[in-house]
Amino acid sequence: MRFRLVVDGDSHDVDVETGPRGLQVRVDDAAYTVVARPAQDTVVVRIGRRSYRVRVHGDRVFVGEASHHFAIPEVADLDERPTRRVRDRARRAVDVRPPMPGRVVRILVRPGDRVKKGQTLVVLEAMKMQNEIPAPADARVTDVRVAEGESVTGDRVIAVLEIR
Repeated sequence: MRFRLVVDGDSHDVDVETGPRGLQVRVDDAAYTVVARPAQDTVVVRIGRRSYRVRVHGDRVFVGEASHHFAIPEVADLDERPTRRVRDRARRAVDVRPPMPGRVVRILVRPGDRVKKGQTLVVLEAMKMQNEIPAPADARVTDVRVAEGESVTGDRVIAVLEIR
């Protein structure tokens, strides 16, 4: 199977085939042998000698304690690579969602603002801690969908970015 994977705004070509020792996964120009098995609410993924606990919730993937926004804009036919059109469409809009439910404390951007990767968009209070929600890539803010003081769920879109 071939598909385009966008992680935190970075786009990758992925090929996955079943092999005798697990999945043969090619990400851009790197090749990996991967073994995956379900475990409670996660999947344990082994790549070489390292194991990772992976959990997917909406458009967020949690690898250990790290959280990433991901999208699979289109799956290609087995006999062809994703076209340039798919790559362009994948880079247009990115929905930013919080990693957990909480209350919006501060909004630091407005529609039309240009942001750099890692720049704080929104500050969210969850479990008595303030969490800064960063921009996943250099982008332009096209929409802010929350207000200060508002409570949000973990799957709620808080901002929409257009990747440069």
